[in-house]
This record gives sequence, structure tokens and C-alpha cells, in this order.
Amino acid sequence: MKQKSRYPISYHLGYRAGQARGFTEGREAGYQRALRDVRATGREVQSSEHSNIDKSTILSETKKTVRVLIISAIRLPSYQIGIRQPLSLLESQGHCTFEVKSKHEVTEQHVADADIVIVQRSVEPRVYKYFELARILGKRTVYVIDDYYEALPQTNSIGKYYAHPDRQKAFADFLKNADIVKVDAPYFGKLLVEKYNSNVIYFPASVDFAWIEQVEKKPKNDSVIVIGYEGANKEQDFVAVVPALLKILNEYGKFIKLEFYGFVPESLSQHPSVSYNNPEADYRTFIRKLYQSNWDIGLAPLDDTPFNHCKTNNKFREYAACGIPGIYSSSPAYTDWVVHRENGIIVPHTEEGWYEGMKQLIEDRLLRARIKERAAEVARKHFTINACAEQWKEQILHI
Repeated sequence: MKQKSRYPISYHLGYRAGQARGFTEGREAGYQRALRDVRATGREVQSSEHSNIDKSTILSETKKTVRVLIISAIRLPSYQIGIRQPLSLLESQGHCTFEVKSKHEVTEQHVADADIVIVQRSVEPRVYKYFELARILGKRTVYVIDDYYEALPQTNSIGKYYAHPDRQKAFADFLKNADIVKVDAPYFGKLLVEKYNSNVIYFPASVDFAWIEQVEKKPKNDSVIVIGYEGANKEQDFVAVVPALLKILNEYGKFIKLEFYGFVPESLSQHPSVSYNNPEADYRTFIRKLYQSNWDIGLAPLDDTPFNHCKTNNKFREYAACGIPGIYSSSPAYTDWVVHRENGIIVPHTEEGWYEGMKQLIEDRLLRARIKERAAEVARKHFTINACAEQWKEQILHI
């Protein structure tokens, strides 16, 4: 049985902080040095005699389970599929424990209790202060980011939010100082290495196939081709696609139906062959609904912008898992994964490109079937929770 430490937790925290600063004068000297530093910046390492710290928080050289603190918003789909799903599996296997706190909930004690501190998508200076504290205390720090905020156009409230000088600085500090920067797109990773010399790790997010295997697809009407899109408001991305869709509708008439989940272009919203479904906040409900849709063709347009070049392969991952043959803009987000006419269709992001891509799949049933089958093979190999968890285990948790 492991013997309980006879030292208070403040002793252990101080010793770890002293190690992080490079001092090796011994345990007590290291503790005293770190304690003075922490107090000088307004922080205080609490004694275990005056806190509600569980016994599992006491550091031990023989500890096998890695304790992970995640600072994120739990409603983010990227948290659900990129972090929660794989870490839940690793936790069930006894490799780690994890807790997630919002920027409003996290405290210094949460940081002190963790072995690894992960921040997802934040650009807030207040959150970076906890990240910096983690570095001082010798924790491994991980910044998980899937959008290139510096490339956002400052034409709306979102762009202006990220353009604030304090947030821009915090974003850069995360990228420069994190032990690991985890991204979902190779192109984005290369950019961060070149610009910030970040220590970048790349692997894709996961799909919980159990969620979709528990529901059945809608019956398919073989006399109608259903073309669909799921996603947030992407009016700009559809500028080149809408005229191609109108051309397809005029050419094929009642044999084509369009379905939109979460967003529909304004110019198509009243068309009799177009239906619209509200967005699903719950990701499990969303992915099941997408699987049940049984679309013949899925659309994944991305306008040719620096911001979009850094996007993830999200649509390919979801369409492939749900058995939907997809058409994708010729963007780094998809060209790293999609082999033209094998597991998807890659098209120039132009009206003519989209028209020709849709026409190919509409008129070639065998091509649709081949793409569906081979995309599913890719999804089952690379996008399972097991595959994602193994990457987390080896590349980030180091266990």
C-alpha cells in the first residue's frame, strides 16, 4: 500500500515550482524560493491543513494516473469530439483523470492539482495567467486550437473581438509558450511552426460510431437525388455554389432536392425544392440526424481565404462517417485527406467547378457508391475514438 506523504501539499507544490525555475538546492530550499515568488505576484500556495484537497492531489513519485485540467467551454463541438471523447476512453482505461473548467470557474488550486493543463481555443489574458502559473509550477501545458484567429476579417463583431490587442497578444503568447500546440489541420500546423516556432502536434478529431450505429437511416427514394449541407452560417462560402445549385435545379427539376441543416443561403430559402432544419446544439443529436439524412451528396464549400486554409477536415470526417459522398472545395482543409474520385470529389471553388462536380455525382451512381465505401474505410481507420485516444496517449499525455 502506498504510504501517505508526511509533508503538506504546499511543500510538494513549492518543490515542483523550484524545480521548474532551475534550482536544486534541495526540497526545503526549493519550496521556500517558489513560495516567495508566488506570494510576490499575489498568489498564495495553500497549506493542506486549510483546504479541501483530496488525498489524490498529493504528488507522488510513484503516481501512475495523469491528472488533466482542461480550460474550455463544454458545449463546444470541438471539445466534445476532439478532447472529451478520447480522454473519457483513456480515463475508463485508468490512464488519466480529467476535469473541465470554464474560464469563470478555474482557480489556481485547479492548476496546482493537475499534472497537465490544457487550454482550448481561448484568447483571454485572464486564462493565459493560469497557463503561465502552470508553467511556473512545472506542469505540461497544451494549447488546443483549430482556427487561425489572426486571419479573421475584422468586418463583424467576431473579427473585432479577436482583433483586440490584448487578445492578439494572449493568442501569440499561448502559441509561443505552450509545451505543445495541438492542431486539427496540417496546413495550420506548418504555419504556426514557421511563424511562432510552436511545438505542433497534429491529428484529427474523433467520431463516436456507436452514436450513429444506434439509429437507422431514412428510406431512400431512388427517383430523387438529395443534396445536403450541414453547418453554421457560411454565406460567403456559398457565393460560388448558389448559382451552380440553381443551375442544377433548373436542369434536373423535380429529380433534385436540397436539404440544409443549420444554415441555408438567403437566395435559396424560398425555393420549393429546398428544405431547412434548425441547427442542433447537442453534437450527438446532430451527428445522428446527419447519419439518418441518407443524403446522396454532401456539400463542403470553403472560400479561398487564409482563414479557411487553416480549417479542419470536419465535413469530410462527418460525411465519411455517415456514408455521404462529398464534394469539397480545393482547399488545404480537404486536399490532405480527399483523393479525387476515390473518397470524394475535389472541385475548384468556382460556379463552374461546383456545377461540374455535382453533375458528375448526380449522373454516376457507381461513382457515388465507390466514394461512399472508400470514405467510410478512411473514417473507420483514422477517425474512431480509439485512434484519437491513442494519439492523445502517446503524443500529449506521454503514457
